[in-house]
Amino acid sequence: MSEEIQKNKNLKIAIMFMIISTLGFSFMQIFVKLTSGAFTLMQQVFFRNFVMAVICGMYIFIKKQRGYETSFIGHTKNRKLLFFRSFFGFLGVITNFFAINNMVIADAGILQRTSPIFVVLMAVLIFKEKFTKEKFFTLIFAFIGAIFVVRPHFDSRLLPSIVAMLSAFSGSVAYICVSRIGRKEKTETIIFIFSLFSCICSFPFMFSDFNLKSFELIVYLFLIGVFSAVGQFGLTISYQYAKASDVSIFNYTGVVFVVILGKLILDETVSPYSLIGIFIIFLVSLFSYISEMKQRN
Repeated sequence: MSEEIQKNKNLKIAIMFMIISTLGFSFMQIFVKLTSGAFTLMQQVFFRNFVMAVICGMYIFIKKQRGYETSFIGHTKNRKLLFFRSFFGFLGVITNFFAINNMVIADAGILQRTSPIFVVLMAVLIFKEKFTKEKFFTLIFAFIGAIFVVRPHFDSRLLPSIVAMLSAFSGSVAYICVSRIGRKEKTETIIFIFSLFSCICSFPFMFSDFNLKSFELIVYLFLIGVFSAVGQFGLTISYQYAKASDVSIFNYTGVVFVVILGKLILDETVSPYSLIGIFIIFLVSLFSYISEMKQRN
């Protein structure tokens, strides 16, 4: 198999897992909203990462028992990138949950969707990845599509808005770290270290005003972790198979999923503006994929 054919195959895999990731994170956002007010921010953060750590830990243990090469702590040469991925990922989760819990959900959504812009800019400026006019315009139009879908009011307080932007920036740094690690570390190793780091950092705040709520809310709390694991696995695999600047645009499909899930689960109305935004995002994502494939052929 030629190098170009392999690159095209890797890009297809990366796009598929990025879309799976956005679907997982969209479910996560729904359950964060459903548990908002019933649990503290750090309780939400802890359970999100505790469930992920358990899932990844069991997966690594089973693979080791079956003789597969994997690790709980990763290779020494990658520890610095793994630490930065974990630190900025943890910061991104805290700020993201804070924004969802303390501002209009539409405002938090659109500000969080600025992360692909940060990803592309850092990939170009810091790691000298190629930046084309096509990538620039697809980012701009994807952002416009997201605005149509979310229709932000921008009437929230200033602090949560700044925190939402910090979440987007922190997340983009974490994504860049994953992209630079590539496939030098196993997916489960990267996620386990991130989850364990986040559990340790959030555990001291876990028992502040902790009360067992209804069984339904407890289930929702654990589902935050389950769907976060789906999102993290998809995201990590995606950035391991392709450059950050090539696939980050497909992060905007999460806006579409949130609208659909909001209608199905929260019975939110889908407006004509949302349909226009979904159509724009679909066209931009399709254009981005076709353009990238043409450049490689």
